[in-house]
Amino acid sequence: MCHSNSLYFTWILCVLCVTFIVSGSFIPKDSFLIDCGGSKSLKLDDGRVFEPDSGNQYVGLSPNSHVVVSENKMGNSNEAILYNSARVFKETSTYTIDTKQIGRHWLRLHFCPVENPHYDFKSAVFSVVANGIVLLHGFTFSKPGKNSCLFKEYVIEVGGSSSEKLVLTLSPWNGSIAFINGIEVVSVPDGQFPTSAVPVPFGPAIEIPTHVAFETAYRINMGGPLLTPKNDSQWRIWEPDQYFLVNAATARNVTINPSLVKYLDGVSVEIAPNWVYATAQEMADANVSDQRFNISWAFEVEPMFTYLIRMHFCDIVSTSLNNLVFNVYINNQSALDSFDISSKTMEMSAAYFIDFVTNVSVVSNRILVQVGPSNLRDFPTNAILNGLEIMKMSNPNDSLDRKLRPDYIDSKTPKRKKWLLLAVISSIAFVVLVLISAAFYLYLRHPKKPRRHSSVWLPLATHVGNSDSKVSVGSFASTAQSLSLSRVLAFSEIRESTKNFDERLVLGVGGFGKVYKAINPSLPREQVNIAEWAMNWQKRGQLEKIIDPHLVGFVNLESLRKFGETAEKCLAEYGTERPTMGDVLWNLEYALQLQEASIQMVSAENSANHIPDIPEWVPQIEPAEGDGADSIIYRESDTATSSGVFSQINDPRGR
Repeated sequence: MCHSNSLYFTWILCVLCVTFIVSGSFIPKDSFLIDCGGSKSLKLDDGRVFEPDSGNQYVGLSPNSHVVVSENKMGNSNEAILYNSARVFKETSTYTIDTKQIGRHWLRLHFCPVENPHYDFKSAVFSVVANGIVLLHGFTFSKPGKNSCLFKEYVIEVGGSSSEKLVLTLSPWNGSIAFINGIEVVSVPDGQFPTSAVPVPFGPAIEIPTHVAFETAYRINMGGPLLTPKNDSQWRIWEPDQYFLVNAATARNVTINPSLVKYLDGVSVEIAPNWVYATAQEMADANVSDQRFNISWAFEVEPMFTYLIRMHFCDIVSTSLNNLVFNVYINNQSALDSFDISSKTMEMSAAYFIDFVTNVSVVSNRILVQVGPSNLRDFPTNAILNGLEIMKMSNPNDSLDRKLRPDYIDSKTPKRKKWLLLAVISSIAFVVLVLISAAFYLYLRHPKKPRRHSSVWLPLATHVGNSDSKVSVGSFASTAQSLSLSRVLAFSEIRESTKNFDERLVLGVGGFGKVYKAINPSLPREQVNIAEWAMNWQKRGQLEKIIDPHLVGFVNLESLRKFGETAEKCLAEYGTERPTMGDVLWNLEYALQLQEASIQMVSAENSANHIPDIPEWVPQIEPAEGDGADSIIYRESDTATSSGVFSQINDPRGR
């Protein structure tokens, strides 16, 4: 093990110069490397050979597009040489690739808007679908930040619920064009992707069906250099992690000779090359007696999707077994508590990986990954991470693109299914109408009794407290502020709070009539408008200060934060800034999942599998205004100020 910068750069030079050789490396049954619009075989310096898309007996194109653009301005580098040609489509066209093996396949697509006098590639708008999975919908290079070449990597099932071929369809939009420069279709080794994974927040294992598609969002080599397809038996690319570190001063890289990495049963070299396990980021030395900080990485992602997160570990820093114990967090939620790599491998320098799944809500666009010291005091204070993969999973609409319109989804539904769905809905509506009519008829015939001041006792929801708690909703008026969840207001109170239904207080008209801005003169000035009052605390990050006293201690604060963020967006001044109802429902469901997960954790706190709450020194991190993943701000918590919590993180040397 070494920490010397000179030795580290020497090691990087070796990685870049030495040809990748792995004994028993994976040989895929399917390996289609296609140069779209090319006229001859194209050999890259990593050994791969791309063949033209025309004249290939295993690759069909219908209808065939004879429009080919060939330029030599992109250069002769390994990456650029593939972009010297492209095939252009003026109508929807389909590549059909006859694979030899069913199962999951890597699908890699290459796009580059080359300059051409006849076609404006940068203004092209098109969609791409593979075996029924929407990969790109209305994609264009004309958007800011999309002027360079684009490489997209997916995992698509061939066979099973799909055909035994890989069918790739490109569809230009509204008289535009579609184009593509290169296609890769390569078999995925068995066992490469899990059938289930641990959810974060913690809960029962989540099953991952084989028809679910993946899109590679990030593949990171912690503490090491860029790894190109030459260094990976599956021709994958691993990026360095420096750009994603929230605070580079918290981490230092460590390396060993890649030949020392061991692969045990259940972990093959195809999972990740030994170059990944031979490097890591560990906690930097802050020169203090008690190092209590995390190494944090932030990744910008597309919201409203579920992500598979694979973490790669290899203890290359310890001198003995059971000496490295640390915690792992995903989006400020505990993923691993007091994790000991050697307890899983029983050897030093042995490769190991763990899969998690997490949802990213509509109000968030980042995944935060952290490693930090355990709460156990009998172990050295350290934590490491060797590699990380973040894969977006296709949603229930078989899409990997959030921009997919509902009418487009509806157009994919067969007419027979539409008619069946319509018949079912009509039948249900008819039954509901009959029941409502019958109830209304019985109501009219039932003699009405005069109202009494009798009390009706309703139990509170059992998941928020004592199920025997009851509140009275029988009285007509109340002069004291009620803490019940079923408060009934007297007509006189309503008339008073709306100033005798003053039209100037009308906020809008809903399905049940006018909505008034209620004013309670007995409240403090800042509490008169409940929305403004709540947003005041929301912007302070202290929404929990105004929750119902009956609910204190039962509401998960992360769930409350998501709820508050959603409400804040719904109250945006302009309609274009507010989320759609679909986005709101999705985010509320995510907030409910956080709440339910916390309830499960409370009920299991006496079990051996219980994962405790994140300690108070774990930073609360959220994206600042800006697009970069390195735009991070720290938010003050109730228990400690940012200056106190991060005094050592901002400078690892301590005070």
